[in-house]
Amino acid sequence: MPLFLSTLLNFIFATFIPMVGLVLTGALLVYAVYVRWIDIPQKWLLTTRALQVLIAVAVVCNAWLGVRMYLTHSTQQARVDGASVRASRERFVLPQDFQYGELLIPAGSLINRRDPFDKGEPNRPLALHGLEAVRFAQPVELAGVQATALQVLPARVELAQDQRLGPVYRYDSATQSWVPNKLISGLACRKGQIAVFQVPPIEYDVQAEVGKPAPDGPDARFAPSQWLLRACENGPAITVEPAFQPAAG
Repeated sequence: MPLFLSTLLNFIFATFIPMVGLVLTGALLVYAVYVRWIDIPQKWLLTTRALQVLIAVAVVCNAWLGVRMYLTHSTQQARVDGASVRASRERFVLPQDFQYGELLIPAGSLINRRDPFDKGEPNRPLALHGLEAVRFAQPVELAGVQATALQVLPARVELAQDQRLGPVYRYDSATQSWVPNKLISGLACRKGQIAVFQVPPIEYDVQAEVGKPAPDGPDARFAPSQWLLRACENGPAITVEPAFQPAAG
């Protein structure tokens, strides 16, 4: 449909018809007052047929206005409900153990994720693609360290205990790649510190996945065993937003 015709039809149905209904209703009310209470010589009156046509037009236009108001309210309510459902799948406590790529995330872990393909539909299966951060229900082994929390991008892991980590990698500008740091054999990191990693890209068929969610579950492209340790830092602690709580009522 041409843009001009689409715009014209939208104006007619969204603005013109409701406006006609409201104006005509007001005019008929004024006419009723005029007929009932205004007494003048040679009083002008509409024919019965004309009055019936005007009333019918006003009823149809106002009915259309009522339908539009109902549909608009329904659409807004569906949008609100969908946003609530979507938020409940973006910040939640994991109800069961879940294998995400190489990582087994224990039940009770606090999950933060973003899913651009989630439109708020009810009863979607549990998924973690778009994972952003996790606070684990119990320490887990991740990228060779004992971890209490994870931030996916950039890759940061909160340490669950004092531990010595290695090997350590540095960026070599000559080769433009990450190489083992021969001057540092390992790092003595403390509980609560943040281990920072470089994540090598995982090759995949980009064209085959255009417009589709990323693989999930055991097939997810999440391989901490390939991560390269860069450093241990003193905080800040990894931020994981609390689980979504729907508004009361």
